[in-house]
Amino acid sequence: MSFHWTTFAFQLVNVVVLLAILQRFLFRPLADVIARRQAQTAAAVQAADAARAQAETAARQAQAETQATLDARQQLLAAAQADAQAQRDELLTQARAEAARIVAGGQALAEQDAAARERRTWDHARTLAAGIATRALGAQPTAPEGYAQRLADALQSMPGPERQALLAGGHLRLVAPRPLSDDQWQATRQALAPWLADALPAPVTDPALIAGLELCSDTGAVRNSLAHDLERIAKAMRHDTGTD
Repeated sequence: MSFHWTTFAFQLVNVVVLLAILQRFLFRPLADVIARRQAQTAAAVQAADAARAQAETAARQAQAETQATLDARQQLLAAAQADAQAQRDELLTQARAEAARIVAGGQALAEQDAAARERRTWDHARTLAAGIATRALGAQPTAPEGYAQRLADALQSMPGPERQALLAGGHLRLVAPRPLSDDQWQATRQALAPWLADALPAPVTDPALIAGLELCSDTGAVRNSLAHDLERIAKAMRHDTGTD
């Protein structure tokens, strides 16, 4: 095989020309396209990164705003609850104060009413006592011997069988509030002589009679004393006034 330098040189020139053509019309435009595509890709990536960063910033801002809104809502709710609790406490305090005032007023009225009732009761009791004493004392004899005559009048007014049963009953006794003087004893014997003559028993004392003379036996009694008059008049006055 023979080597021809002319052919080699021609082929070398062809290769150089081809490479120059390829460089001028293929490699450089392709490199420009690749460079533009890389630039576009880099710009798209950069824009995407910027958009992602903006989106993240917007998300953070939205989250911050949402949290701020929640915090503000919580603060409003807390303030509203505190205000409602304060109003409730104030109303409760006012209600308690009003209840205490009403109770105090009721107690004062009750005390006044009780005091008024007590005064009326005492006034009524004094009036009743004064009336009883006045009526009872007005019916008493002016002299101690008068009780003997009242006892005799009571015996005289009794029905015969009732008087006979009294006088014939066992344990007949004459009762006086205190020992009788000689004059009183004589006046009593004289007043009762029509029924008892010399059979009149010696008097026994009972201070509860206050004043008067009573004749008692196992079958009955003739009440003739201030204590009995007071009891009888008091019962009648209580019945008249409706307090019995």
